[in-house]
Amino acid sequence: MNGKENSIKEALENIEVPEARLDAIIEESFWETSAAPVKEKRRNRWMPAVATAVLVAGISAATLSATPALAHYMAQLPVIGSVFSIFAENPRGAAAFEEFSEDVALTQTSNGITISIDEAVYDGTKLTFTYRVASEEPLASSAYLTNSPQLLEAEGPTGGMQWEIVDGAIVGISEITHLDEEAEFVNVIWEPQTLYTEEKEIPGDWKFEFAVKQLKQTPVPLDEKVSSDGVTIHLQELTITDVAVNIAYQQLVDPAIVEAGNFVEAELIAKDNLGNVYEMPYSGGSTPGDALTAEDFEWTASFSGLDPNASTLTFYPFGHISGPAIEPERVEFDALQFNLKDGTHRLIEDPTVPKPPPVE
Repeated sequence: MNGKENSIKEALENIEVPEARLDAIIEESFWETSAAPVKEKRRNRWMPAVATAVLVAGISAATLSATPALAHYMAQLPVIGSVFSIFAENPRGAAAFEEFSEDVALTQTSNGITISIDEAVYDGTKLTFTYRVASEEPLASSAYLTNSPQLLEAEGPTGGMQWEIVDGAIVGISEITHLDEEAEFVNVIWEPQTLYTEEKEIPGDWKFEFAVKQLKQTPVPLDEKVSSDGVTIHLQELTITDVAVNIAYQQLVDPAIVEAGNFVEAELIAKDNLGNVYEMPYSGGSTPGDALTAEDFEWTASFSGLDPNASTLTFYPFGHISGPAIEPERVEFDALQFNLKDGTHRLIEDPTVPKPPPVE
C-alpha cells in the first residue's frame, strides 16, 4: 500500500459511519429511481472512476513539448514492460500485455507536469492502458491525479486506476470495463484536472483522445447455473484472448434475502490442471433494469497469465451474504471445468475451492 492509499485509509477510518444502514439507504434509493435502470456496483476493488464533464467525439491528440530537464527525467522512467509487471498478477500476464498491447505514445505537459500514455490493449471486455506522470521535482508517495478516463462508447464510468511512485514519478495502469465483442475499436478520452501533492494542488490543461483496436477473440457460451443457499450463479460466457481470460456471470438472489436487508457478493477463483491458482477480480458490476432484485448483479471477472501448458481450467464460484443483522456467511457452489483443448465444459459437484495464491 502506497502513501496515498495510507492517507486515504487513515482518514476514512477516523470517520464514524453507520455503514450497514448507509449502504441500505443508498441501495434502496438507487433501486427505486426509475430514471436510472442500470445501477453501478457499490463495491469496487480499485479507486472508482469519476465521470468526465464533457464527451467530445472524434479522435485527436495534442502532443506538447516538455522542458529539456523534464524530458530527460521522463526518459529515465521505467519502460512499459516494467509498468505492466508492477500491476500484472504474474510474469506471464505482464509478458502478454507487453507483447500484444499497441503503442499510444502520447505526451502532454502543463504547469510543469508531464503526463505520458504509453501503451494500451482492448480484448472485448476490458481496456487497459499504462501511463506515467512526472514533475521537474520528484513526487512524493501521496501524489495522485484527479479525473479518470472513460470510453465514448460506454454508459458512464466503469473501472478504475492503480498507481505507484517509482523513482519520484507516478507509474500507473487504468482499466475500463466495456463488454462489446463486435466493436472493432474503442475510443478513450481522459482529461486529468489536478495533480495533488502533500504541499499543493497543481491544475493543468491535459486532454487525451485515442482509439484502441480490439484483439481477436472468440467468446464461448456457457449458460450454466449453479445454486446454493438462495443464491444462483449464472455463468454466461467465457472469452480467452492473448492477454487474459474473461468470464461474464450474473448473481441471482432470492428476494427474501434482499427483503431482509442483506447483500450478496459473488466472486470467482480459477485453477488449472497443473495446480496454478488464479484470482479473478471482478469489475463492471451493474444491475440490469429488468432484474428481479437489486442484488442481481452482472459481473465481468478476469485474470492474465494463463499457463500455456494447461489443458483444463476450472472456475469456482463463491460468495458472501452479509447484512446489518447477520454474521457474514460464505456460500460455495458447484464448479465449472473448461477443456482448453476442445472447448467443452462440465460441472463438478461439491468441489474444494482452492485458496488464493500467495502474494509475492
